[in-house]
Formats: sequence, structure tokens, C-alpha cells
Amino acid sequence: MQREELTSFKNKKILYNEETSQIYRLNDGRLLKLASPDFLDACRTLGTSYELKITNGLARKIPEIVSPITAVYHKDFCLGYTMEEIPGQNLTLYDKELSLSARADLDNYFALYSKIENIVKKANETGIILPDLCTTENIYLLPNGEIRFIDYDGMQFGPDDKTIVMSTVLGDIIKYIKSLKFHDGTCHFNSELDKTSLTILLFLIVFNVDLTKVGKYDPYTKTKVTIKDVFNMLGINDEIFMNKVAANISLNKKGTYLADELYKIIQNYNMYAFPYGEEVYIKKLIRKKN
Repeated sequence: MQREELTSFKNKKILYNEETSQIYRLNDGRLLKLASPDFLDACRTLGTSYELKITNGLARKIPEIVSPITAVYHKDFCLGYTMEEIPGQNLTLYDKELSLSARADLDNYFALYSKIENIVKKANETGIILPDLCTTENIYLLPNGEIRFIDYDGMQFGPDDKTIVMSTVLGDIIKYIKSLKFHDGTCHFNSELDKTSLTILLFLIVFNVDLTKVGKYDPYTKTKVTIKDVFNMLGINDEIFMNKVAANISLNKKGTYLADELYKIIQNYNMYAFPYGEEVYIKKLIRKKN
């Protein structure tokens, strides 16, 4: 991969300044992403190379992943990379702009989710894990309907790489680190983490339900929330789907991809959306009449 020196970027406009990175727009239209000192320290602590992560070529096999154009160095230290700027909008903004009728459109949600899942499956088959998948700001919808994943340095590439960051949307990160369902004991995670992330993402974007609440106490009922409670609330009577979701979010059962199960839901149910406060919606499914 071509190298560029940080000092060669004379004019750059900062776009984001976050805990783990800073992102700048360059004069030629590219974006420059620089890792923060804390992120680089985390790489060293875990014994993984930031430079090898950036220069790894696995992601080039997945066109939906936005890969680096060049690696950026300060002297002999790799500090970041340049990438193309993606048109369109991220999934967070897309969701905010949906009309009430669009929020009840199961066919549209299935098309969106199945695209995301297909990209994740291809990545997993190639040896790529996406621990920050649930961060919807990292999923971009292009004007032509295609999807791109950004946050390249938040991904895990191949057998020698390790996970540096995980999406806070997953809930308690410690439980994933403690469970050997998800990794080999050295922060090298496997596709089970992505299956869990996909499940949480599916319920958030399609049903507006946070599955990380399962197993926690409901302050109103004074009982623990169960996956059956979630399905009853939504109006879904599908034990096979429910058991697969339960396995995916468990700490010990092998998971599965869920696009096929979601397709069965859209064949058998209509979904309705009801506003509940500012930018909050309740979803309800009713079985179709034969």
C-alpha cells in the first residue's frame, strides 16, 4: 500500500474529533483518519499492530467495506489512513427521516437488513469480524441503494489481528470479553459476535426494541425481561424465530444468521408503527389472515 507522510497534508479541515480518532477532509476530496494516542496504546497493550491492520488486504475482497487508499505515517510510525468520502447518509440519519408509514414497511426493512447481513456474511467468510457493527453511524446508504461500511480500523482482519473497539450498543462489553463463545481468550473475536450484533441491530432498526434489556429487571413489573416478553409485546408468535434470537444473544449457544427468519415474518405478519413521544415509536405486528 502506498505511504504518505502526515506532514505532506498542508491543508486539512477537521470534521470529527472523537475519543479514538480524528477525521479531516483533504483538498483533493479524500478523508484523513488519524488514530488517537489512546487507540494506538490499546493496540500495543493487546499486542496487535495498527500498521498491519491498516495495510491488511482482506477487506479489498469486500467492495462494500471502505478500505484505505493510503497509509499515513509520521516518520516510521503508522498513525492513520486516507479513504474516499462516502455520499449518502448513515443509518442513524436514515432512520430519523423515515415517515410513519415507512416505519411500518416490513418489505423495505427486510431489503435493508438482508443487504447488511449479506455483507457481514461475506466478511466473516473472508476472515473479517465487525465488532463495531451495531454503531449505525458506520453504516452508509448510498443514493443508489447500495450500502458501505466505514470505520475500517475498528474491524478485525484475519487470524493474527485483534479487536480494539466494540460498539457500546452491544450493552455490557465485559460479558463478551469473558465469554469464550465470542473469542479465543486473547481478544481475537469470531463470527458469533457478528451474529449477536446483527440480531441486536435487526431488532433496533426493524422493531425499535433494545434486546440488551433482556435479562434485566423491568422497574414496573419487578421481574426480569425475557425474550418471550419481547415477542409477546411485538405480537410475534414464532417459536423457531424466538429460539434463534435467544441463542444469538446468549453467552453459550451457537448463533445463526436471521434474514431467512425475517423473510418468514414479512410473509405472515403486517407491522404497524405508533408515535410515542418525540422520535420514539412503538411497533406492533398482527398476523395476516389466510
